[in-house]
Amino acid sequence: MSRFVAFDHNRLLIDGRPRVLMCASLFPFRVPREQWKQRLQAVKSIGYHAIDVYIPWNFHETEPDIWNFEGQHDIEEFLRLTHEVGLYALVRPGPYICSEWDGGAIPAWVSTNGKTHVRQYDDAFLGEVRKWYGKIMPIIARQQYRGADADDGGVVILVQADNELDFYACHEPGKYIGALASMMRSYGVDVPIIACAGQGDMLRAGGTAEDVSPAVNLYPGDNDVDVDAQVRYYRRAADTYDVPLVVTETNRWHRTLRRLVGNGARFVGPFLQVSGWDFDYGTSVNNWGRVEAYMTHDYDFGGVIDPTGQERPDADDARRLCSIIDALGERLASATISDDRLTGIHLDSAEGDRFDETRVGVAVGSLDLHGGGRLLTFTNVSDDAADIRIGDAPDDALSDGGYPALTLPAGAGAMVVAGLPLGDGMMLRATSGELIELDESGHTLTLSAPTMAPGRFGAIIRPAHGIKADDIHIHTDALTAHMVNGDIVVQGDHGTATIGQGQSSWRITFTQPEHHVVLGCAPHSSVRSVAISLDWPSWTLCDGDVLHDALPLEDMGVYSGAGRYRAATNMRGALGVVLHNAADTVNVRCGNSGTDWQACGGVDAWIPFNEPVADDTKDIVVTTRIWGHSNFDDTGLNALRLNGKRGMCGAMSIERVLDIGSGWRVGYNRTDPDNAERLRENGLVLGDAPVPRCGFGSRSTTAWPHALVYTRTLSLGGASACLHIEHGQTRCEVRVGGRTIGIITPLAPTLWLGEVPDGSELSIVVNRMWGEDAGRIALLVGDELTGWTCESQGLKELRASCARATYVRASLPVLVPGGEGRWIRVPGASIRGSEYSNNTIVRFDGEGLQLTAFTDEYCLGRVVLGPLPGTVFAGGRGDLFVVPHGEGDLMLYAESTRERGGTLRGIMLGGSVDR
Repeated sequence: MSRFVAFDHNRLLIDGRPRVLMCASLFPFRVPREQWKQRLQAVKSIGYHAIDVYIPWNFHETEPDIWNFEGQHDIEEFLRLTHEVGLYALVRPGPYICSEWDGGAIPAWVSTNGKTHVRQYDDAFLGEVRKWYGKIMPIIARQQYRGADADDGGVVILVQADNELDFYACHEPGKYIGALASMMRSYGVDVPIIACAGQGDMLRAGGTAEDVSPAVNLYPGDNDVDVDAQVRYYRRAADTYDVPLVVTETNRWHRTLRRLVGNGARFVGPFLQVSGWDFDYGTSVNNWGRVEAYMTHDYDFGGVIDPTGQERPDADDARRLCSIIDALGERLASATISDDRLTGIHLDSAEGDRFDETRVGVAVGSLDLHGGGRLLTFTNVSDDAADIRIGDAPDDALSDGGYPALTLPAGAGAMVVAGLPLGDGMMLRATSGELIELDESGHTLTLSAPTMAPGRFGAIIRPAHGIKADDIHIHTDALTAHMVNGDIVVQGDHGTATIGQGQSSWRITFTQPEHHVVLGCAPHSSVRSVAISLDWPSWTLCDGDVLHDALPLEDMGVYSGAGRYRAATNMRGALGVVLHNAADTVNVRCGNSGTDWQACGGVDAWIPFNEPVADDTKDIVVTTRIWGHSNFDDTGLNALRLNGKRGMCGAMSIERVLDIGSGWRVGYNRTDPDNAERLRENGLVLGDAPVPRCGFGSRSTTAWPHALVYTRTLSLGGASACLHIEHGQTRCEVRVGGRTIGIITPLAPTLWLGEVPDGSELSIVVNRMWGEDAGRIALLVGDELTGWTCESQGLKELRASCARATYVRASLPVLVPGGEGRWIRVPGASIRGSEYSNNTIVRFDGEGLQLTAFTDEYCLGRVVLGPLPGTVFAGGRGDLFVVPHGEGDLMLYAESTRERGGTLRGIMLGGSVDR
């Protein structure tokens, strides 16, 4: 094991010294390579000690057995730069990383092949992981930290196995994580290996795995009083595993991060302090905000470094927190949670003697520092200012333990020390300022007013034996100092005081918070003219001849981009189509008419036409576009499963829509007799002479929850059909002829039945929890379409079209007809003229368009202008691109998302990311 990095009970040791580390997420696959060093320096400049680095498997294995570790993919060069800048690194190579990245970084050809059980103790999956680890682990092993004096550097101090496994239904988490750790060790990894719990379940995240230490992600409410208690809870949980509290992810606000440090966390990793964006097709889908959500290419949660590499205002508080950590050093890194945390703490406005955090809205963290003294962390989450004192003495008896008044405005926080031994018999007994520098050998310390409560503050110092009033020297009128019962009371807002004589004297400096953040941006400007091209990207025929049934795109070797399915058929008279298991974004064209784009979620989708198809048609064309594979595993929609496929599995032309809301026989669920008996006991008794006949889902009762079966006979003449429930809020289990077909839910209101033999019995188990509306039910009757071919289109085809396109000048607005696309070129001179700090912000005014952006080197991602039915956009901004310095013209492929066409009205350059 590593001699340089170790867990020693509840301490993190580096070079044998205990440390508390602040760690910022910085992902090189989301930052242009030319700007890697600037982002690393930005992290260093705010005082952070380390970065956390996801390494996505499918970013490096770009196609099956095709690997890329060059250029933007050169992770080893990024780690070398990290060493050059002077930061440590936690690396997280998966195999699963989440990170709102396509498939959580598990390649789609692994997750969807039907042979592997991803994130399980499964030989097939572990065999695939071994290929990935065989590529990445030697790099990680070479870049491990090898001591401060090592000539060849190395920055990796921790390695994480998988990610947030407790969110996933892993059958044997200990064995799975243990197998990953064993592989890591076999490639030479000797630093500590951790497994993080995403929702606090350390055991289910792999806590039983041998040679693996549990860590935890904490995402509390920033304004909850309970944050401190939550941290202490997991600090004690880490103690039971005999490891330090490593918080791999948490909130970004430094007022909250103080609370983690002030309650015993040794490693604090606020997630996404350095923002960026997803190049190419790196985006994912998930369940953020609603089911389902498309993640924007812009990956920015408001961290302290924005996507262009500029500091946000909270950077000054980052520097302050890191200064406190560094000033206390090993005292903090070996601190323990105070047993008497609230003893002697008083709020002037509070009633009674007991300090009640919940009642007054002021949270308290207290650590007993190694070597003596306490670090007290106060957070005022109330709506009123709080005057806090520590000690039981009256205001004029400071030497008996009274504390200089610490006034915290509403929403403010502070970290102060009390009873801190300084050596040579001196002690910093109390202060309402924050300790930001301490040099015991040089006999200097610096106190500063809290960043959130600037102004006059004080300190009480117990001097060394023999110090008299004549030994106190004030070097500014902004400070006062006097002795009270042997203690020295210093008050003011800035300046320096010297206590003592000669080499044994101490220099005490008072300062105010410094503001280093400079907000700047390029001035706003508008693009007046562009160039456009009508060149359309080509489509590549997928392997195979004419198919009978449509296949998912992954089954045809297509893992990103779009798939275009075509079947020869006459759609005349069709009312619409049902697409079977369609994802992600789809639209349908019949002859000269088509439908708007919509998100489908991998379920059966009923897409009615605005009006029946009036003319004969040669074929039907269904275009499906992959936004990304899910980075979560959610059973609410097929597309949200980690193994969920894209494209479609078939289509049905709908010729009749039959309202079947009436004529249902209602009864108990015969497959669950225990439930039927419970319902009878609760008063839901059904007669059978005759069996009640009613509307679908209409049975009134006082027994909740309940499940009843609604049954009717179908006479469709052997036609094919789908079931559709509009506005339903229940879970419906559908059976035809006694055979279970599937489930209808509010998220998946349509279900493919296929061919329905005449006289089939349709039974639906309606599960109602509290009186939900069962919805309006209809049968969609038609014909299954066969004889499909499929073509694909991805970045390769788009880049080839971009390269060959010829342009003509045009003025805005640009109109893109339904079903078509246009190349729009924004001149590089305009981009350069609005550049600030090596990047140009480009925003758009328009609707009904999807824009895919290219520069000389990069595909910058995709933006959808206007809503996209069936989804929302989450994770960042959906209205901008960031164009890196030196990238020439900006090339936009604009596709209409609406049948009536889309419009790009304006292109705005410059300004701030945070407008």
